[in-house]
Amino acid sequence: MGIFGSIKGLFTFSYNILADAPALTGEQERGLALGAVYALEGDLPINALTMEADARTAAKVLRGPWGVVDTESARETYRYLISSGHRGIYQVVRPYFEELGSAKKRSEYVAIQKRGAQELPEVARRHELAPEDVLRYFGGYANTIHEVKRNLPEQYPKSIAGWDAARVVHISRLFLDAGFIQPDEAWTAIAQAVQFARAEHTSWTEFNGGFIFGRAFWQMGMGGADAEKIARDVSMFQLNSERLLTREDSPWARLAW
Repeated sequence: MGIFGSIKGLFTFSYNILADAPALTGEQERGLALGAVYALEGDLPINALTMEADARTAAKVLRGPWGVVDTESARETYRYLISSGHRGIYQVVRPYFEELGSAKKRSEYVAIQKRGAQELPEVARRHELAPEDVLRYFGGYANTIHEVKRNLPEQYPKSIAGWDAARVVHISRLFLDAGFIQPDEAWTAIAQAVQFARAEHTSWTEFNGGFIFGRAFWQMGMGGADAEKIARDVSMFQLNSERLLTREDSPWARLAW
């Protein structure tokens, strides 16, 4: 949209406020704030845990990328995100990313790639991760990061817990709209997301860095990752997170980390 359109958007932007939404407790408000970037991206209510979707539409969305079709598969997704998510894979490959970032020559970079491909299957097994998943994310990063890193807050943040935590909130909206879980179960999962996010990040800024990089990392691990598409996606989410970090009326500004 261009720089002037972006600047105009900063001034004309407004949150989607759901009228007559149930009042949130302080804990719920903090939990919902973890998914605020998604709320802005999809124009979702900033004050309620819903996408305002009918049950059929929500179930269809969940069936595609998430493979969730009922209550049990919804709970399994919660277990995955809360126990490890993508942050588990990231912690295993991050040391190799740092080595790649410090490589001075192309030959050094290639040598690190080869060594990582040799060593990571065993490292993955020690951490009870699927070697093929770890190798896919490692290879996707190594082949894509040069085109994407200029759009990232950090090239390799200490954690991407922000990414997993935000997704807990995002899927909770869908789970509730689809009728797969009850509100109490969703808020319990979100409270757990708050716990692990606060354990691994020290501020909303750091949380955002983990989210932005984590989203890019997820896309890098998908087969045939498109670097230009990832860069555009990162830029869009960066715009939304900048609003959350700088606007006085944003939940990130109102709620201390």
